[in-house]
Amino acid sequence: MRESREPDRRRPAAGQGRTGQELREALTALVPPTVSEPGCITYDLHVQVDDPASFHFHEVWRSRQDHAANLAAPHLQDFLARAGDLLDGEIQAAFLRRLTPVSQGS
Repeated sequence: MRESREPDRRRPAAGQGRTGQELREALTALVPPTVSEPGCITYDLHVQVDDPASFHFHEVWRSRQDHAANLAAPHLQDFLARAGDLLDGEIQAAFLRRLTPVSQGS
C-alpha cells in the first residue's frame, strides 16, 4: 500500500467550551485571517451536533512549516493566550493523513 503524499491534516481546536457562544465567536474570528495565510488550503470550523459547546477545526496546510507559521501568527497567539478562560480542558490536536480518497456523492 502506498502512503499518500497529500498535505498534512490537523484538527487543533477540538475542545469543550465553558460558554459556547463566547468560544464560538473567538473561534469564528480566527477563520478570516487564517484562510488568507500562505499555505492554508482548508480551515473549516465545525460544532458537534449534540453538544453546541464542542468545536472542531479541520485544517489542511501545504506543509508543516506553513502550519507552524500559522501557530506563531498574532491572531492565533492572542487566542491561545485567552484559551484557558474559554475552554474546559486542553486543546486536543492530531496530525492526520488521508488513506482513502473522498467518495463521490458523499
